[in-house]
Amino acid sequence: MKIITLLSIMFVLMFNACSGSDSEKSISLKTGKYGYVLSDSSGNSLVEGEMSVVTITKQQGTGDVNDYEVTGSYTITKNTADSTYQGFSTMNGGEMKGYYNDARKFININTNPRIADANVFINAIVKSKSIEGGWHYSTFRGTHNEGGLFKATKIKK
Repeated sequence: MKIITLLSIMFVLMFNACSGSDSEKSISLKTGKYGYVLSDSSGNSLVEGEMSVVTITKQQGTGDVNDYEVTGSYTITKNTADSTYQGFSTMNGGEMKGYYNDARKFININTNPRIADANVFINAIVKSKSIEGGWHYSTFRGTHNEGGLFKATKIKK
């Protein structure tokens, strides 16, 4: 009887130790809608709109348990009339795609993932109530001197 009891206890302990290994921890980036502003380096608004983070999927095979792929969409509600900002010619709203690292709280977003040339990229830090960082315009010829500030704030339901 003692052997059966001892084996039962060992089985329960082993089962409990293994059962939590696949559970997901809560990450800082949340799905949902965010109001965003892209501005120049002086803080003057250039583009405003709404972005929707639809999926946050753990990346497999990266070797880092903190890596996630992010997908969603964005709309533009206000665009600058200043024609010197060439990067916004390819920002028409639509699909966005990126990567998020929860350990560093860092997100990278490509605002036009279906083409390889002439994209606006966002690099930012996820904070408790906002996402803040910068943006830059990149072409096959390299990154232009065009860039500025980015801020997005979660829209409450």
